[in-house]
Amino acid sequence: MRNKTLGAFFILCFFITHQSSGQDSIRTGSWLSVNLHYGIILPVYTEGMNVLIKAHVPGVEGDYLFKPSGSEQWQNTYRCAETGIAFFYAWLGNPTQVGNEMGIYPFINFHLQRSYRENLYLRTGIGLGYLPVTFNQQTNHKDILIGTHLNTMINIRLTNHYYLSDKLRLETGFGITHCSNGSFKTPNLGINLVTINTGLSYCIDGSKTVCPKQIIDTTNHKTLFHEFFIAGGVCETEPPGGKQFGAVSASYTVYHTINYKSKIGGGIDVFYNAADQNQYIGDSLHHISELQNIQVGLKAAYELVIGNLSMSMELGRYVFTKSTGHGYEYNRIGLRYYTHHHFIINVSLLAHFASADFVEWGIGYKL
Repeated sequence: MRNKTLGAFFILCFFITHQSSGQDSIRTGSWLSVNLHYGIILPVYTEGMNVLIKAHVPGVEGDYLFKPSGSEQWQNTYRCAETGIAFFYAWLGNPTQVGNEMGIYPFINFHLQRSYRENLYLRTGIGLGYLPVTFNQQTNHKDILIGTHLNTMINIRLTNHYYLSDKLRLETGFGITHCSNGSFKTPNLGINLVTINTGLSYCIDGSKTVCPKQIIDTTNHKTLFHEFFIAGGVCETEPPGGKQFGAVSASYTVYHTINYKSKIGGGIDVFYNAADQNQYIGDSLHHISELQNIQVGLKAAYELVIGNLSMSMELGRYVFTKSTGHGYEYNRIGLRYYTHHHFIINVSLLAHFASADFVEWGIGYKL
């Protein structure tokens, strides 16, 4: 009964706030917020998972966020999207085998309306997560979720705001928080929390201002350009406690600029992962050389541009590979920072759908 009451309350709050009206002005400045979360660990259909999930997951989150005035080009393009940093803590319902989860991550609240209405947002954030309890061969061998204390934390959330006054607002939302280490150390199924949340935000330093007029960017943008990347990482093979192997990748992508927010393109990737060679030797009577262990793939790419920062998403298919244990399709998601001297700093996760391969740390160059 309590779960049904909580769910009904959240749905009522969400739809009430969704009806908040538009306005001719926006609120700017610094805000503090506290949100309560409640949800579940999303089950992965793997043997042993049901032993670990024993209860619903409560959590708490504290945010500091800033609402800009739209004076910069990227702020104006995204209708004064909110930026901030969040601290998240969750009790995972199984203190002995899974423990608790905490993390800190920067985020952006993107407007989902084609206006400055300050109610419906999509939050995206990425940062660091910490789990005190992890897999241990002697003392906690049933924890097949996480093999490292320090992990990557990703949050994606649909959130709604309702202003009770110029200084106070009610927040409701629902989303997913993912925590894993990118196969740096096994096990690495990861922890996926699906939660609803509600809370209050208070303005500590801000004002109300007229919605900014759209800034026309007169810079001469190229519509077609080329990017080259090299990256490396480390991954560990199963079973847990196995050997760690190095992996490297090289990429070429040609991009077409759609507008100030989006780029699409395609290209070619070349991979070498020593873990694949080791796995192939273990499963086969035939030896393959290091040259035969190279994989080549063709890809489609998309980038969401946020000033000098971008979120990249790629989907590819191997056209040459000796290792087929992961299938022929791969995907990549990451962050890139473009300097003013054509250089690019890149961090991304290479995966085969839901199975992480390794985290790529690299640099690139744009022509």
